[in-house]
Amino acid sequence: MKNLTVTSLLALFLAVTAFQTVDADTRDWNHTDGPYGGSVWALHVTGNGNMIAGTLGQGIYFSTDGGSNWLQSNLEDVSVYDIARGSGDTYFAATQNGVYRSDNNGRSWRRMVQGMDETRVQSVLVHESGRVFAATLAGGIYVSDDNGSSWSQSNEGISLAFGYALGALPDGRVIAGVSNRIYRSEDGGSTWVLMDADFPHVRANAIAVNADGVLFAATQDGVYRSADAGATWQETGSQFADTEVYDIAVTANGLAAATRGGIYRSTDNGANWEPDGLSGQPVYSLGYGGGILAAGANPGVFVRN
Repeated sequence: MKNLTVTSLLALFLAVTAFQTVDADTRDWNHTDGPYGGSVWALHVTGNGNMIAGTLGQGIYFSTDGGSNWLQSNLEDVSVYDIARGSGDTYFAATQNGVYRSDNNGRSWRRMVQGMDETRVQSVLVHESGRVFAATLAGGIYVSDDNGSSWSQSNEGISLAFGYALGALPDGRVIAGVSNRIYRSEDGGSTWVLMDADFPHVRANAIAVNADGVLFAATQDGVYRSADAGATWQETGSQFADTEVYDIAVTANGLAAATRGGIYRSTDNGANWEPDGLSGQPVYSLGYGGGILAAGANPGVFVRN
């Protein structure tokens, strides 16, 4: 999840300038043929050639051949901040205009906002139970138990309601970044408990969890790591040229972080990071699937096998 702020707007301007004037270090990264619909702020890669890209202001594009060709879906003229896969061919998109659902691998979308008073959605999560979560800009957390057809607020225990990021632990507990804090739910999102010891009061742009249950939060101030389900946090990423981290992905080789200064990688659970290409190129989103890592930038998507 990547939300749009004044800082982000400045980053967009710098992104266009950087792409036009800086010979970005591609370092084994291949620039796909699109999509050319604006900055790519959300990515999903299935690994069989299917990719879905959510853009800032131009909706969703999809590719069935690993990015060689892109087509625009019926969702146009909307900013998309996050994409999550449901069951089968179903996907959910978090947008400035609510949650949209696709039942055909991202080719077409329907708006699903019944029960939502706040439709500026920043992140979406499909839980193992089938419950769908949406983090909204001023309404906190919404949940759906009917595949997005209807929604209800679920903010018990949350003091402020600016939701930005969502994640789930292997044991099913849910993590939410809300109002510069981290919350955890033990009961599938019905109630929340503040869990942010040693976590700075900064926005979590994205949350990732590895197979060992270690949590990683991409924030305005680097990457923070928790090995105890969010009870305590440790700062990582002192090697970043720019501390704003937009997205983080767990890969087969460790971690990848998307920053305003390119891609960084870590092979030791975030203890150390090193540049991993696209230096000088702001990168807003990451997608990983089937051994393929994709990076959303401006313009378009970069891919590395």
